[in-house]
Amino acid sequence: MPQLDTVYILMTYLWTWVMLHLMTQKIKTILMTTNPTIHTSNKPTLTLLWL
Repeated sequence: MPQLDTVYILMTYLWTWVMLHLMTQKIKTILMTTNPTIHTSNKPTLTLLWL
């Protein structure tokens, strides 16, 4: 039954994308709560000699 295969593939595809989306949201939330401020030091960049 090809219709059943199509439905199965579609459901698997949607489930995968929903899980990826939820995982990225969860990771963003965890990163925001654990480390709200990221301290980055401004390192001087090397200038290219040929420019």
